[in-house]
Order: sequence, then C-alpha cells, then structure tokens
Amino acid sequence: MSINIFKSRIRSPKLDILTHLVFGCAIGYLIGIVILFDEDYDISKHIHLVEHEKPTQKTDSVNLRCVIIIHKATHKPEKIISAFDDGYTKLCQETIYFTNNQKFFDKFQKNYTMYFVDSNLNHFYWSFYQYVMEFSSKVPSQWTFIGDDQTYLIVPNLRNVLTGFDSDKPVVLGKVRDTSNLFSWLFPLSNFKKISVRGGVVLSNSAIDRLSACKGFFFARASDYALYDCSEEYDVQIVDPFDEDALRLFNDLPPKQIIAPDSKLFRSRPTIGEKCSDHVVSFGQLSEKDMRVLEYGMSLKVFGRGGLCCLVATVPLICSIARSPDFRI
Repeated sequence: MSINIFKSRIRSPKLDILTHLVFGCAIGYLIGIVILFDEDYDISKHIHLVEHEKPTQKTDSVNLRCVIIIHKATHKPEKIISAFDDGYTKLCQETIYFTNNQKFFDKFQKNYTMYFVDSNLNHFYWSFYQYVMEFSSKVPSQWTFIGDDQTYLIVPNLRNVLTGFDSDKPVVLGKVRDTSNLFSWLFPLSNFKKISVRGGVVLSNSAIDRLSACKGFFFARASDYALYDCSEEYDVQIVDPFDEDALRLFNDLPPKQIIAPDSKLFRSRPTIGEKCSDHVVSFGQLSEKDMRVLEYGMSLKVFGRGGLCCLVATVPLICSIARSPDFRI
C-alpha cells in the first residue's frame, strides 16, 4: 500500500503562527505571575517584638564579640578596615577579622586580630561561614556578631535588644525570610526559608556549639538557608526582632534602598516602604563612604532645653537625611 504525500493535508502557515503566538503569550503570562509573586515574606513564628519604652537593665553587662569577614574581591579593603576601626568596632569587647585576601592579611595582621582563610569560597558558603563561626568562638563570649565588610552595626541598639534574651540558651538573631514562590511546588523537599547573613547575625555561645555540629550532604550549601535549616534541626531559637511600630531591626539593605522615596527600581511595595526603625540594629550592603556617613550621624550631639548635650543613636536623623532626594553618598 502506498501513500501519496502530495494528497496529504497541508497545514496553513497562519495556523502555525497562531499556535506559536498563543504558546508564547501563555509562557509570558506564567513568567509574569511568577515575578508578581516572587517576594520574600516574614515568618510570623520567629518575629519577636522588642519593647523600647520600658526601662531595661544596664547594657554594659552584655559581652559582645564582633567578627568581620573581608572578601578577597573587596575593593580597597584598607579603607574598609579603617572605617570599622573608627566606627562601631570601638564598642565591641573584641573584634576579629577573617579574610582570604593574602596581601591584605600580610599587611594588616600585625595591627589587628586577624586570621587568614585559605579558601576560594566566601562566607555565603556554609562551610566557610561555619569555619569562621567555630574558630572565632574558641574563647567563649556571651554574644557573637558575624558580619561582612559591607555590614554596619549599631552596637548600643543591639545591646538593648540582647538584654531581653538569655545568653546561656541557644539563640540566633537576624533577618528571617521565606523566599517561596510558584516554582517552590516543583521542589517540595527544598527549603526556601533563610536567615540573611548580609544583614549580620548574632549568636549566643551555646547556639554556636550546636550549629558547629551541623554538617552533612542534605543541608544547604548556601549560608542563608543552611543557617535556618541547622537552627531548626538543632533546636536553636530563631529570632527576627521588630520594634513597637512593626519595623524590622536587622536589615540587609542600606538606608537609601530601604526608603527609596523617588526610586521605582527599589520600591517593590510602596505601602510598606518609606520607613526604617528608630532602633535599627544593622544595615547591609554599604560602601565605605556609607559607613562614614552613618558613623557621623551616630556621633552627633543633641542639645536639650537645659543646655545639656549627650551622644545619642540618631537613627531617626539618618533616616530623615536618607529620605531627602538630594541625599547622595
């Protein structure tokens, strides 16, 4: 039996074009929906409201170790470490630097407590982050703050927050988010919850002891997600502090990007934006100049009616300055 191909039905080119057009529109619509719902969400069970109006115990009793990680690719790290030296590290009981930049380490190791990490990775990898966490805690401390060369810490505000927690219990404080989206249904066994290391993380010594044991193939390689996974697995309390106005205290963005009054690029949710807490603990992704401006704002003196003056944590002033469209760093 033979078939005459010339008598076969020939499809119309217009039909093919229409099919491709419909298929392309469907894919575009799906991508649009994913982008629309591609946002981070707070995790209510970890939110902890910090009361600042009530008198608290003296913060001088809070022992704080500051651990700072300097990237190999950091531009002009000598300026960064100078900004830290002039800034918040003066208020830490101990400051330890870790870097995988050999030249930088050789130049500054005599002037600072600094350790070289022979690795091509960075602290966004759990193995690197865990090593820094373990090594820095060989001598126990009540609380350990771990940040990088783009994180700015407001130490007085952090001390006020820490007075409400028991340092003998395993606790980790930071910005906690759920990054689940529509694609999460394709990977139901994967974790999409994280503790952002860009905004800095504070750990009690007992928390570090427990998290040091978190090693294995089934844990995430990314520090953000592994830190959340391990804390859940090893019964470490996860805390995402907010103030009385429901504003976050740990931020992994700079003030300008949080407020963004005239920028549609940074403002994804206008009804929630335009505010930063008066009691903010940290900002992330800052340049050396950003840190200098913040430090200047923190050192301003406020004069009262009686003619007296005192140094205050002028975060409201910093946020007001950043709100101005003429603000440039």
